[in-house]
Amino acid sequence: MTEKKLTGKVAMITGGARGLGRGYALRLAGLGADIAVVDRNLRSAEVYKFEKQQMTADTVVEECRALGVRALGMEVDLTNRAANEKSVADIVARMGHIDIAICNAGGGTVTFADEREPEKDASGKPIEGRMVDLGLTGTPADCPQHMLTRVLNNNLMTCMYTCMAVAPYMKAQKSGKIVTVSSTAGIQASPGYHPYGVAKAAIIHYTRSLSLELAPFNINVNCIAPDIIRTGRLGDRSQLAAMIPLGREGTIEDCAKVVEFLVTDLSDYITGKIIAIDGGRCDQR
Repeated sequence: MTEKKLTGKVAMITGGARGLGRGYALRLAGLGADIAVVDRNLRSAEVYKFEKQQMTADTVVEECRALGVRALGMEVDLTNRAANEKSVADIVARMGHIDIAICNAGGGTVTFADEREPEKDASGKPIEGRMVDLGLTGTPADCPQHMLTRVLNNNLMTCMYTCMAVAPYMKAQKSGKIVTVSSTAGIQASPGYHPYGVAKAAIIHYTRSLSLELAPFNINVNCIAPDIIRTGRLGDRSQLAAMIPLGREGTIEDCAKVVEFLVTDLSDYITGKIIAIDGGRCDQR
């Protein structure tokens, strides 16, 4: 990754403070893009031991700056449409334009670890490594309202709001690359892990619709659908390797490479497509 193919471009990554979003931010910064990280908590990596160990600075914004590009960070509630629009306007005001949007914010959880009070030992000291997310228990026939609302807002609405916010700027400049983030949970139906799969399936349909609208403006809109990927939040799932044709769980870098393809000139004639990053596990016929 030595060629600076994105020099002069500005990339917005939502949910970019940790995990996959951090990987995308660093990958694009390495390609020369100026980076805007928009997240509800720019220090969310601190509560996940694996991710904290990966950090080379206090925040991904500082990591990007160390790669020689401009970078800014914003803490924003992306489920708020007006806040989304303001964050995009602020990026354009501070960086001049917006060329790339990676709509990564989301997650299959109802409460993230950094939103919870840490578990403490008898002396009152937080127990390292004991911060955990509150997972999903909903099914298609029985899903608590608070879970339904939170997961649809965090995944589907944040994606739609970000796309709607960047579209006018990209249309005006007649260029842009948008990458939405679904999941293989949105490709293959399951009675569990609801409503995450529903939100991710809706993102696939939205991507296809948006790509048709924006194609005349030279804006490419594509979607990635990661599967079993090693992140600090989800932990080590290498025991699942036997069910993956390529024989291993995916890495953040595996996903970042596909994002690189979708935001550079390598994919100029591709739009409205969904790419599963799954080691060959999902049958999409």
